[in-house]
Formats: sequence, C-alpha cells, structure tokens
Amino acid sequence: MIRTTFDAATVELEAGVLLVRMSGEIDIATADFASESIRAAVAPPARLVLIDVSAVTFCSSAGLGNLVEARNLAGQHNITLALVGVGRPVDRPLAVTGLGGQFRIYSTVEEALAEL
Repeated sequence: MIRTTFDAATVELEAGVLLVRMSGEIDIATADFASESIRAAVAPPARLVLIDVSAVTFCSSAGLGNLVEARNLAGQHNITLALVGVGRPVDRPLAVTGLGGQFRIYSTVEEALAEL
C-alpha cells in the first residue's frame, strides 16, 4: 500500500484575510482533504485567501483540480485568491496545462499582502 502525506492548516492573518498552508502530496488520495480545506477558507466573510504551496512536494491533476476549485469558489464569492511559494512541484503542472496564467502568484506571503 502506498501512503501519501498531506496536511493543510488555515490561519487568519487579519479580519477577512486567510492563509491556507498546504504541505506534502496533493493527489487522488488527498484531494478530498485539500478540497475540504479550500472550501472552508474560500467562503464569506473572507475577502482575501492566500494558498501557500511552498511545502507541496507533488501535485497531480487532482491537485490542479483543487486549485481550480479554489479559483472558481473565489470568483463566485468575490474573494481575491492568490498562490504563494509556487515551486517546481506545483509550477510544472500549472505550466504544462496552461493554468498558471489563471492565478495570481507571489513568491512570499509578505509580497502578496503588500500588493493585494
């Protein structure tokens, strides 16, 4: 049996500003957990949600589906959404699928907060 590791923790940085820190592998085995974390954060009264993927070690098509879900939910609720710390495990699938241009992407949380 193959075990995948994934964790997500959400922190409220200030009123209406949430940071979702994801770590480990986002794949078919962990996509439901990732989806739950996203749905809990990307909902009113949030006005800005940052998804920190700097500790993600693998992102499958299921993981990309989670990010698209986050983008769609943000649009439905008029919430600004951005990805933070996008490294090769997430950047590569975003680039290959052409989805990278559909997200606001920042190197750090501080950079995102300063601009958004």
